[in-house]
Amino acid sequence: MSAVFSPPPSFSIQTERLHISYFEPGNPDHTAFALHLWSFDEITKYIGKRGIVSLERADEFIRTSVQADYNRTGYGRFLVSLKPHPQASLAESKLIGVVSLILREPPLGYPCPDIGYAFIPDEWGKGYATEAAIALIDYALREFNVKGVFGFCNPDNKRSRRVLEKIGLEFRGEKILRFFDDGTPSAIYALPGMDSDLSVYGMED
Repeated sequence: MSAVFSPPPSFSIQTERLHISYFEPGNPDHTAFALHLWSFDEITKYIGKRGIVSLERADEFIRTSVQADYNRTGYGRFLVSLKPHPQASLAESKLIGVVSLILREPPLGYPCPDIGYAFIPDEWGKGYATEAAIALIDYALREFNVKGVFGFCNPDNKRSRRVLEKIGLEFRGEKILRFFDDGTPSAIYALPGMDSDLSVYGMED
């Protein structure tokens, strides 16, 4: 049985405007926010509904899928909270989104994690996804022994592609990824310095 990863509740990665923190299984505020975030069609059209259709299912998702990533790697999906002022504590800040860095398990996954983000639509266009993703990647390179980061998105998702470019990832073409079962190609981005031959990472043509 794997150990349960349990970070201190006060942990956060801070930026000028944001706190980036772990989900807490059983925290009613986190459960309610997950249900709220996954209720927007603008979000689920790209990241999927994931069965989050009730508070019970949101709680189950955090306790199982989210916690499983924490137990396996120490990272995964993180909450993003907006500070009301630059010195604000995590408790004072407002939940506005999720930023993720997920290392998918073999045989469907790849050897480097991929960055993702989802924010409530009222907060779009303010640079929060870019700010949160940069901070999480920087922290992961220092603290989680991450050697490379991918970004995957629907080729038609222009908003997501702009974020991936703003955080410094480079476009590496389009490929069908084995962990998506719809057979449609994804736009592939990677950190500078990663091998240009994606077959090195198990991505075949």
